Amino acid sequence: MVDNDKEKFLRKSNFISTASLFIIFIAYIILSEITFSIFTIIAMIIIVFIDAALFTYFKYKIHIEYRGNDINIMDYIYSDLSWRYVIYLSIFFLVVLILEGSVNAVRTYSNIIILNAFIFFIWAVSLNNPLVNLLIRKSIKFDDIFINDEISELSMEMGINEPSVFILDTNNRVANAFEINSKEAYVFITGYLKAILDYNEIIAVLAHELSHIKLKHNRKTSLVTFVSYIILMNLASLEFLVNSGILFLLSPVFFVLLIFFIFFVIPAMKRRNEVAADLNAVKYVDKQYLEDALRKISSFDKIPENTLKSLSLDHPSTNKRIDLIEKSKL
Repeated sequence: MVDNDKEKFLRKSNFISTASLFIIFIAYIILSEITFSIFTIIAMIIIVFIDAALFTYFKYKIHIEYRGNDINIMDYIYSDLSWRYVIYLSIFFLVVLILEGSVNAVRTYSNIIILNAFIFFIWAVSLNNPLVNLLIRKSIKFDDIFINDEISELSMEMGINEPSVFILDTNNRVANAFEINSKEAYVFITGYLKAILDYNEIIAVLAHELSHIKLKHNRKTSLVTFVSYIILMNLASLEFLVNSGILFLLSPVFFVLLIFFIFFVIPAMKRRNEVAADLNAVKYVDKQYLEDALRKISSFDKIPENTLKSLSLDHPSTNKRIDLIEKSKL
């Protein structure tokens, strides 16, 4: 599959996924406003069934068109598990719809339920990583045969599937590399970073990104972030939906906690992940190459030497990272 085909495949696949999830969400909103009866449940089940069937069929057609695999639809369903997002979200909305119609407490707080349904919808859409499609459009496939061989070898040693690696065009303004990992893993390295690093330093940086994939940092951070958003947004919004003096007093506190979490807790988690990826990477590459790469990136991107000056940064200071690498036992 050439780069253009890959971009088209991802764009169409993400569109089908988002459209399918959106249909379920809208169906739930409409049916939740209708007087509850067995017919609303039947209607929801029929919509879910049709939506899941269309989702699977169109995803299968896209798979056949761009991947060219000779596979029947049942084998595809068993091998490609992306339909789980549609089914899980459908079950969630169906259960909530039934509870809303049969449990007074649930019906009383239906606005809170709709808020959570929206959060679940956004989360489900994000699992399909629509950002990948946009990034690939601005990128070209990494085509250095020697570095690609190193990537394959490192992936094998780390016990992970080899990711697709792309060079991202940033008009020579950003020296950076990052990974995105959901069903498939992707690593992006900016053209500027590739230009300022030598061969061994590039390998060291890619080993760092592969370590993120091996340690599942992206997935773990996303899960913690999602759960925290659910809790804090519900608490922060409760005063607008429930008439309570105590909640009125506490509501600003919940908003402050939400802001604190976004700007300080999440970056702290990411800084910890960066250190863990560094320490894992130097198990597979010479630590000196990673240290040299970090110094070059720091000088070009002007990363603060003292993280305390900016607690919202998602990377530790370069000096701290190098110091921890030096102290690591290999």
